[in-house]
Amino acid sequence: MLKTYIFLIGAIFCEVAGTMLLPVSQNFTKVIPTSLLAIFYLTAFYLLTFVVNKLPIAIVYATWSGLG
Repeated sequence: MLKTYIFLIGAIFCEVAGTMLLPVSQNFTKVIPTSLLAIFYLTAFYLLTFVVNKLPIAIVYATWSGLG
């Protein structure tokens, strides 16, 4: 169960990092920030798939939106 919450925190961290890179990418014209943004978002959704299997979706979504 602790592993699930660690995955959730990791997914939230990746989502926030990806969101913070949005203005740096300058409308997806800068290659490196855009690549990092895509990696962070894909990692966030990948980690979220493990969390959704173990926890109720209401708790996952509330935590995701509250901390994100």
